[in-house]
Amino acid sequence: MISSRLFFASMMLFWISFLSLLALVVIYAPQGGVELAGLTLFANTGLIDATTAAMQGIGFSLIAQSVVFGLLGGLNVAAAGLVLFAMMFYVLGQEREQREALPLAEGAAACTAAAAALTVAVTFAGGQTGALMVLELVALGGLLLTVMSLTQSAIEPGDAESEGEGIKELDDVIADHAANHAAFSAQLASLSRRGANT
Repeated sequence: MISSRLFFASMMLFWISFLSLLALVVIYAPQGGVELAGLTLFANTGLIDATTAAMQGIGFSLIAQSVVFGLLGGLNVAAAGLVLFAMMFYVLGQEREQREALPLAEGAAACTAAAAALTVAVTFAGGQTGALMVLELVALGGLLLTVMSLTQSAIEPGDAESEGEGIKELDDVIADHAANHAAFSAQLASLSRRGANT
């Protein structure tokens, strides 16, 4: 069980990092990068050139392009946050919390699917498929695999119900056995009294 939790933790940490960096790319690369501690990060726009060219080909204004990139960044950040909470619930939680990790992972996959759909729609409409679309589709595929893995490892409600029914049946058998034993003891005591009276 510990190895399973470590596996899911490492897998989810990778997707958290991937989605966070993808969000930073689509937010800061159109602005020419960001200065941090004397370093210029995300200044190369190679990952978003095709998407930018597609939006220009469609006729999007600079404000519309900023809105699209902002939406992509927001969806990727939301997906990374949901994966983070899913990881904490699954790795650090008990059985109930582990079951609640699955809807969080599904929400992250839904956010990534929305980002991938937006990217595919814009790039196909502009006739410029590029690296950003591929990265969004890779993130979507990875999160879908994560959801499938969580689904297989989660405890199904039906299993818990069947286990509860088995315990109830065992209790009924024990109760019947105790009742039969009490009846036998009463008959034996009655026979003993009759023997003593005679």
